[in-house]
Amino acid sequence: MAHEVTMLLSGIWRQLQLIAPYWAAGLLVGSFASVYLLDKIAVKMSGLSGAKGSRLPHICIASFLGIASPLCMFGTVPVIAALGKKGLPAYLLAAFMISSVMLNPNLLMLTAVLGRNLALMRFVFVLVAGVLAGVLVRLLGEKKQLFLFERFEPQGKCAKKSFLSDLAKAFRITAPYLLFGVALTAVLDRYIPPEWIYGMFGARRGLGVLFATTLSIPLYACGGGVMPLINAWLHAGMGRGDALAFMLAGPATKINSLSAVKMILGRRVFVVYLVYCLVFAITVGLLVEVMFYRFV
Repeated sequence: MAHEVTMLLSGIWRQLQLIAPYWAAGLLVGSFASVYLLDKIAVKMSGLSGAKGSRLPHICIASFLGIASPLCMFGTVPVIAALGKKGLPAYLLAAFMISSVMLNPNLLMLTAVLGRNLALMRFVFVLVAGVLAGVLVRLLGEKKQLFLFERFEPQGKCAKKSFLSDLAKAFRITAPYLLFGVALTAVLDRYIPPEWIYGMFGARRGLGVLFATTLSIPLYACGGGVMPLINAWLHAGMGRGDALAFMLAGPATKINSLSAVKMILGRRVFVVYLVYCLVFAITVGLLVEVMFYRFV
């Protein structure tokens, strides 16, 4: 018994040594963006509505700004509502919302623990997800009411938060998930044979993507918590497409994200949002498996 506890603690320590530097970097980058860049992001988004020229570059900018937004979805929703009440078109709001829910600076830094190539692919595909959502709304749903802002009252000017207070808050929120994630990873690494993981993902080709997308719905609670798990699965045979499908679908379908998104979408549009995110995650996963994993 003592030997098993020692081995588990050793596994937890190894996982912490691996993930902690990326987690700390993500906290620093996220808090910096939250304190010093968030207002600039909102101003830039407001300026897009009056910008002239082709709409596609504006949609690309909106999607990029969604990724740069450091807020969780409960923080992003009031920003979207405020921008919508100022007259920002629905297609720009859609691009911003989709990319914001799937990725933020903190998550991007954490993804680097999986390797620069996978982090870059996650960034690119989230950017594409936002752009595609904006284009589809522009072409198909611009004249329809997609967002519901009636319940949001104009917010008064908020007190300026400090970098250290924001950093401390981010630490308190993410640390429990990180510790749970590394502990769970250590347990699975100790007791689950790698052959099982390979059997679920690597040996199943396209079915592995579907399985990863399905698993992401109940398992994804926090990016810091799942990164050690995904890293362990990748070393055990999980494909990069499987990992991307998990990381795209997970943030978009976790309970907190769904609760926040549902606040500003009607029931039908909310269902469309879910279908869009899941289909996009599966499509990207299959594409990466075929083009970047199986034949490279």
